[in-house]
Amino acid sequence: MKRLLGKFAIVTGGSSGIGAACAQALATEGAAVVACGRRFEDGPAAHPAIGQVVQARLDVTDEAAVRQRFDELPEVDIVVCSAGTGTFGPIANCSAQAIREMLDVHIVGTLLCAREAMRRMMPRKRGHIVVINSHVAHRAFTDCGGYTAAKAGQLGLVRVLAEEARPYDIRVTAILPGATDTPIWDDRPGFDRAKMMKPEDVAGFLVAIVARPGISVEEVTVTPPAGAL
Repeated sequence: MKRLLGKFAIVTGGSSGIGAACAQALATEGAAVVACGRRFEDGPAAHPAIGQVVQARLDVTDEAAVRQRFDELPEVDIVVCSAGTGTFGPIANCSAQAIREMLDVHIVGTLLCAREAMRRMMPRKRGHIVVINSHVAHRAFTDCGGYTAAKAGQLGLVRVLAEEARPYDIRVTAILPGATDTPIWDDRPGFDRAKMMKPEDVAGFLVAIVARPGISVEEVTVTPPAGAL
């Protein structure tokens, strides 16, 4: 039996990588899913059927666009914040523009989406917000200064969100994946991508958490068997 029949989900960062895999995994379990991303075409989001994924354009840093996208869709049960961006290199070579973009997407974008989700879930006293974070929030790696700052800030935001959501029986989960074979590695040679997790691995883990309403997993790290790569 499909575990998410009758549930409605919004997934940001849904055009590729972990976000796209999460959207498909939720739909496979019966959820109606809107996958949002900057690469998709603009226009009103179609209402998905059970087990269907539809695409909708969304820049999570655009406050008005985020509000509009949530307003035009049905009551939401699951929100997955997976939108992300990364620029890598030594801190000595970092540009302020690149750092601001990462902070904007990971922190401001997550806040805007979580805010709209909370406003709709609080009166109903149910819902689940999942944020795809990263194990870099807990561990330092070279060439990762701006990205680490963005993910650490995002994790702090999610921890506060979990405290504020608890009185309303809204679950909040931060998933901190280790190395996952997504396009973020395309410009970073020298890593053995065969040893990385696949986006579907993270998505399967997400579904296992979301589909169990009797438990609350607030923060969990998931890594490949080889650990940090």
